[in-house]
Amino acid sequence: MRISASTEYGARILVQLSRSRNGAALNAERLSSLENIPRAYVDQILLRLTRAGLVESQRGVQGGHKLAKPASEITIGMMIRAVEGSIFEDVCQKYSTGDHRCTHTAGCDIKPVWRRLTQLVEDYLDHLTLEQLLTESKPCGSLAVFAQTPSSRNP
Repeated sequence: MRISASTEYGARILVQLSRSRNGAALNAERLSSLENIPRAYVDQILLRLTRAGLVESQRGVQGGHKLAKPASEITIGMMIRAVEGSIFEDVCQKYSTGDHRCTHTAGCDIKPVWRRLTQLVEDYLDHLTLEQLLTESKPCGSLAVFAQTPSSRNP
């Protein structure tokens, strides 16, 4: 699994919005500066997050962007789907047509591995909230141990 720049930036933007005092709106320029992300990229990600209902924007002098719901209700899985469209690319679907068409569709021994991996990762990310990131995180470079969800304890 590769984590794209869009996913990384989307998470950083949501964390900054979560940290905003009293839910105050932050403008794209400020977010760009805080996270050292190119302004045009911030605008693209904010648009995707807004369309997904995770962020709302306000116009005017006091305008900017803020979370559309509490940090406890926004998961990393929701953010990735908003920014990327999906968390995992369906490997079997990827090779269902074209020059690199998979010839093992009838009896694939590997397909269950990809499905289970997808299920485990999506389950974890769908339960990891922004609030957890803020309360359980450690300084950059140290390992934060997030509580496992009941279904992720018994693979």
